[in-house]
Amino acid sequence: MTAAAYRDSRAVRLIELMASRGTDAELAQIIAEADRDHRDAHHNTAAVLAAARADVAPAPTNPIAARELLRRRVIRLRTQRRYVLAARRQARRHRAALRNLRYRRGAGRASSNDRRAETVVRAALSRLGCPYVWGAEGPDRFDCSGLVQWAYERAGIRLHRTTYDQINDGMPISPAQVRPGDLVFPHAGHVQLAIGDNLVVEAPYPGATVQISRMGPSVAIRRPV
Repeated sequence: MTAAAYRDSRAVRLIELMASRGTDAELAQIIAEADRDHRDAHHNTAAVLAAARADVAPAPTNPIAARELLRRRVIRLRTQRRYVLAARRQARRHRAALRNLRYRRGAGRASSNDRRAETVVRAALSRLGCPYVWGAEGPDRFDCSGLVQWAYERAGIRLHRTTYDQINDGMPISPAQVRPGDLVFPHAGHVQLAIGDNLVVEAPYPGATVQISRMGPSVAIRRPV
């Protein structure tokens, strides 16, 4: 296997691993939310039952007392019905989330934006180990913005050349919503490429090579696609 083929294969495996981790994280979140909703429903039902047990008394002969007893029972029934309907809605929502997760995992299809982003990430990861050279645009040496521009060109997308211009490409994204292919700016003079799992690929500085790093805590994000 050639070095280029090895890098491409490694890039594909990294993307598949990160996609699996993302799916596992979504599944864990769905299960945690379902478990929390189940506990809440159990607590709410128990409270209604406890109120009903506490209200056990001989049938009142006073019409006013009888009306009050009936009113309390109607309120409890309406409250319990509201809890049941809410629990059903939550169960449907969790079922839909699980089906959607299974569909996305098994369908093997992605939107055009997802496919372009995957192409960009694979291209950047295929350059791992290439040296940083200021002003270089590839294909065997890069500076930070040169790597990002080169990777996006593999997907047919033209970005601006410098970091100071790329920070205005696309649209701003919250760090909490970062996706593979997003541009990550730890500061105005440096750009990285998000690859998932809180990781980025970058050409960091002179003397270094293209590498995978952890995404920092205070970053700006732009999404070109």
